[in-house]
Amino acid sequence: MLAVAAAAITFGSTLAMPDVAEAAAAEGGVLCGTYEANSKITRSEILARSRTWISARVPYSQSDCFGNKYGAYRTDCSGFVSMAWGLRISYTTHILEQVAHRIDWEDLRPGDALNDRENHVALFIGWADAAKTRPIVREQAGPDGSRPVQRVWSASTARKYVPLRYNNLVESGGASAGSETPVTDKTVVEAGPQISNTGQQQLEVFARAADGTIITNFHKTSRWNGWQQLGPELFAGDPVALMNPETKIVEVFARGTDGKVYRRVDGQWLALGDAVVAGDPVLSWNAKTKAVEVLARGEDGTLLRFTDAWAPLGDRKVQGSPAVAGQDVYARSADDKLVKWDGTAWQDQGDKKILSDPSVAVGQVFVRTASGSVEQYAAGVWQSLGGTGIGAPSAVFNSTTGSIDVVQLGENGVVEHARATGSGWTAWAKLGTTKVAEAPSAMYHAQTKTIEVFARTDDGKLIRRFYKEKAGWSQWALLSDRAIG
Repeated sequence: MLAVAAAAITFGSTLAMPDVAEAAAAEGGVLCGTYEANSKITRSEILARSRTWISARVPYSQSDCFGNKYGAYRTDCSGFVSMAWGLRISYTTHILEQVAHRIDWEDLRPGDALNDRENHVALFIGWADAAKTRPIVREQAGPDGSRPVQRVWSASTARKYVPLRYNNLVESGGASAGSETPVTDKTVVEAGPQISNTGQQQLEVFARAADGTIITNFHKTSRWNGWQQLGPELFAGDPVALMNPETKIVEVFARGTDGKVYRRVDGQWLALGDAVVAGDPVLSWNAKTKAVEVLARGEDGTLLRFTDAWAPLGDRKVQGSPAVAGQDVYARSADDKLVKWDGTAWQDQGDKKILSDPSVAVGQVFVRTASGSVEQYAAGVWQSLGGTGIGAPSAVFNSTTGSIDVVQLGENGVVEHARATGSGWTAWAKLGTTKVAEAPSAMYHAQTKTIEVFARTDDGKLIRRFYKEKAGWSQWALLSDRAIG
């Protein structure tokens, strides 16, 4: 964000434009690197370049430069976009339209920009709602020292900006503008007790049987294969799985009766070190190191992370299971606050009292508060979804519709559903009358483009219901008569 000091630069004027370096200097910006010409660049290259600053956690400043293999640029909002577009100098918000042209909102595609020439500019990544009112953006926003982030803007914030497209953009692949499906450039890797195995194109479920063993089932070509036992070993916690996008192998972890976390490798359960944990494992994919990372709450309440060895994330005490959003980890603190580990320290996310583990979708956090309602937390703002329920909500990003879907266990024991739309959240709607024993879990299944919801009945049976656009919700159906723990 730069204050404008060059009032003589008027768009649409017949006066000659000053050199961009002179214009940038006139607006108070440091020059940093200077290159021969503005690059010709594809959308995927823009997104790849922008990721490097997020990975490097470049601190915001209007007077500093940051350099990497893509060059040295000013570390403010327009410097970030200049770097992503491969411009010959660090432009400012006021002169970006010298190298870009305005487009309609409906034409926005990943790698375009949203610009308020008096204040701020951000890269457009995709849509967070089917109505195309809430953009997903990457931005280098102040104050000084703040790191670049990917987040969702509200509709009211977005409408203050002008959509821009870089003049030297090279379109590839013949994709049409205005796709109904939000596009993100990074691999989406979801972990949980149910996963979408994109390698085998099937829906896979993992559970702890009533006898303490780990069992699995998969759904393909309209039928379930049946439960299979993954060894005779007994476990104290529920399993969690993730499909490694590099190896295309499904990795499964669970907490043993001895408190250690075990990983299923080549038909065997192998312990991840000797650390004893109190909470079930949570998995995330580290795109930088190309490795699965494991989080679990230690016996003393600190959160532990396993990469090649167990190590604590600070000394803050937490409850339950955390949720991962990119490089950030969200958890419920010992004093019932939402806290975030930003890579260096734990930070309180306001003083609101929460009663559940967090759930994350597209960088937005959902928790149950003391009032019993589910609340959404994003970019420092809390928003209530209303209603009352029990236990943790489960949120999932529907990449078919571009919406966020949330399910919860209602007070009457039935599963309820709400969806983010262009006009706000829908009211909670009951998914049938079947009563369930605990909070449901939701996931997106890439092969069938469905939202999948799983819950356990009072007699321990796993049931499933799914949502597909135009067809609507299915009925609840048993996976089998086998009880799970």
